Amino acid sequence: MLSRIKAKLSGKKKGLQFDIEKQQKIYTFLNKYATPFGILLFLIGTCWILLLPYDGYSKRTYISENALLPGQVNVYYGYNDIRAAEEYRDKLQSIQTLDITERSIFIQTELRKVGFTAATQLFDMDGLSGINAFAIYRTPRSDGKEALVLSAPWMSRTGDHNTNGIAALLSLAKLFKRNVYWSKDIILLVTDQGNVGTQAWLEAYHGIEKKGQATLSSLSMPRSGAIQGVINLDFPGVNDYESLGLFFEGVNGQLPNLDLINTIRVVAQNTARIPITLHDDIDINNAESGTMGSYWNSLKHVLKTMEYQVVGHPSSDAGQYLRYKIDAVTVHGIHGSNQLHALFGFHRIGVLLESTFRSLNNLLEHFHQSFFFYLLPNPSRYVSIGVYMPPVILFACSLIFQSLVLYYLDPKALEVDRQEASSRKGTIKPAYSVYKRPTIFPFLILTIVHVAGMVMLYVMQPSTSLWLNKTFNDQALKIQIGTLCGISTVTIFAVSLWVTRTGSPSHDGRILKSMCLAGSAMVLATVSLLNFSLAVSTSMAIVVPYSLVRPTASWFWRTLQCLLLSVLSPIGLVLLYSHLIGTDLIVIVSQLMFDYQVVQSWFIIFVCLVYWPTNMAMHILVFTLNY
Repeated sequence: MLSRIKAKLSGKKKGLQFDIEKQQKIYTFLNKYATPFGILLFLIGTCWILLLPYDGYSKRTYISENALLPGQVNVYYGYNDIRAAEEYRDKLQSIQTLDITERSIFIQTELRKVGFTAATQLFDMDGLSGINAFAIYRTPRSDGKEALVLSAPWMSRTGDHNTNGIAALLSLAKLFKRNVYWSKDIILLVTDQGNVGTQAWLEAYHGIEKKGQATLSSLSMPRSGAIQGVINLDFPGVNDYESLGLFFEGVNGQLPNLDLINTIRVVAQNTARIPITLHDDIDINNAESGTMGSYWNSLKHVLKTMEYQVVGHPSSDAGQYLRYKIDAVTVHGIHGSNQLHALFGFHRIGVLLESTFRSLNNLLEHFHQSFFFYLLPNPSRYVSIGVYMPPVILFACSLIFQSLVLYYLDPKALEVDRQEASSRKGTIKPAYSVYKRPTIFPFLILTIVHVAGMVMLYVMQPSTSLWLNKTFNDQALKIQIGTLCGISTVTIFAVSLWVTRTGSPSHDGRILKSMCLAGSAMVLATVSLLNFSLAVSTSMAIVVPYSLVRPTASWFWRTLQCLLLSVLSPIGLVLLYSHLIGTDLIVIVSQLMFDYQVVQSWFIIFVCLVYWPTNMAMHILVFTLNY
């Protein structure tokens, strides 16, 4: 065996020359087709995502937790409860124009009349103040360790008063009180200021006190046990509704357990006989019948979910609960004119909520049997994580493959191989040849741009915003946006000028691009596990452009590539998005700031520390000399 190995290692020059020429052909092929192959992987992944809304790539939803038994109980929400809801609706119409103090006292008084332990909570968070009203029914058969929540905001997502939603909540309070089969405490909550009020109540309920925010001490706040499930009511106005929409997206792309959504769907379809959809979109099958009509409806629902998840914005007040490992869904009444013969009002709303709460009352432990990672093309079908994750892996493989080719298959090193092979007279080069690659320069560039990203994140901090608001009032947000643009521009210009002026051979754009692509691939693979939609959107923005961008001596191509990268920068994308939806840039950025500072969205952190630094590094790459 040793003699055979020795004979192979002592081969003649002709065999060595042949091996080097063979390697050279392989290297040349990989260098030439690495980028097209990466783009091909991207196209395959994109087609895969577009196929997900088809029924062939999804499965029918089912109840995993057998204890829920949705729709298997007799409901008692009847004529007297409907009359009570109508009376509450009339009272709410008369007080909804009053200030929040009088409205919250009204809710507190009505719930105390029913027999609940009621209280109000004053809060002041980030300049938004309000009063929440809530009550707890400590059921006779409960040990106080578990609770269910029925909540309703004063204002609907449509901008109207949530009159029917709060009226239904108050009428259900009487039904909850007169029945003794509840095994969990029931909490009724009416929130003010939307997400801010919900966040303030959750922090106080869980004992999180922040100076200058909630004024009701968590020590004196009435509370029950661990919250097992939440239904948030959003029924705007005083008229009947055409269909029921479900909003289930939480902060940073979190989703409730699929069993909760399935329970509401089964009860709505089988017990309450209510048409159900996702979000506030009514599926119209008359215009486009057949498979394609179903596909476009499903694609619309998937894209709507991804739109909420990308920026980490909760689609409703219920999304706030998911941060505390509490499964929650908002049920939204949708007005329409397509099915006027099938409108529903308080009766079917009450039946839906009573039957759903009866199912949640059966829970023996926290939701855990079903999925927490899924996509919903429609209420009755889901796409599991094993089906929708491969496209993101393909996007990451596209970038990492190109990164490895750029790092290991250096044409200069290949030329050294060829020259050494021709100069060695019968001697054999070592089995493993090591070529020193200039890694200090790319590491220095990446360090500079990430430091700039940290400065950007500091500019977006609540303390900075507070100081700017005191100093510049309404111009504070514009100053922050201008500062971010200034930091990015100065960083790119200064480093690019240094690179072009020095012209050092160590300023290797090939290694810099390799590290940028490798870092982007790592980010996509990691983020996809936490927020699939953010990973997909980032891939769509960067995979093809970053694959094509390269150093060039032509000022025309430099300018063209810099313009492309500027459009793909965070400011460029926000400007493009604001133009497409017809919303002012300041409004969009202020919403992102609110999500970051109040509901603790990670999106701005991701942009400042991950996405924007890589974008700046790719700008600098254009001005490097070697490739």
